[in-house]
Amino acid sequence: MLKGMQLAGLLVLAGLLVASGASGATHGQGFTVRSTLDGKTVLPIRIHWIAKPSIRASQVKEVDFLIDGRLAWVEHHAPYVYANDGNWLVTTFLKPGKHVFRVRVVDTQGRKTRDTVTARVLPAPAPPAQLAGTWSRTVTSEDLKKCRSGCPPAGLWRIKVSKKGWSPRDPQGNVGLFDVAYLSATGLQMRPTIEYPPYPNGNNGGWCDSTDPLATYSVQVNANTMTLAATDPCGNRAAVLEGTWTRTS
Repeated sequence: MLKGMQLAGLLVLAGLLVASGASGATHGQGFTVRSTLDGKTVLPIRIHWIAKPSIRASQVKEVDFLIDGRLAWVEHHAPYVYANDGNWLVTTFLKPGKHVFRVRVVDTQGRKTRDTVTARVLPAPAPPAQLAGTWSRTVTSEDLKKCRSGCPPAGLWRIKVSKKGWSPRDPQGNVGLFDVAYLSATGLQMRPTIEYPPYPNGNNGGWCDSTDPLATYSVQVNANTMTLAATDPCGNRAAVLEGTWTRTS
């Protein structure tokens, strides 16, 4: 009888050890991490992706955000927000279907933990038909008076409007990708950069020093011209976008 009780106790202990080992293999050594994607099987087009380690910020060396195994963003300071504080994970650059989203935390002792979510991404909606396509406009030195520092270059700019977002190309050939919400037939909201792997990515980055603020623009399309106007707190963005654009394709 005693041997049976001892055996039962050993089995319980073994079960606890296995459970502990499984937890360590999944979550690391001594700490865990959660994210705002936990529990989601389908992601909206825009969502705040924030990592939440169980340890103090002073113990966190870095937080890595990976999409389908590719490094997409790195954060070193709390709150640990994908694409910078105040920005979103915008999934328009991904093919519809299932994708793997992982946050990986490295503490100051070099220990690691992770949280993984597999979720389906929805098809990106097409922009309004009258805006879709490529537009061009020459930005002048007069336009650049709206910017404060780190001004964009003057010259011929192009913007491609697609379901991925708005992709500007400057006179030197540098490109970006920005999120835009369509509010009405004559109004839209300019949002921050859409960040995507690999990180760092020369095509990523905002108009201003920190996360670009939201700004409402009026838009008027007449034949092959598009006129944008706004009171934009980001002067660099306004310097390029405000004015009349000509359709090139």
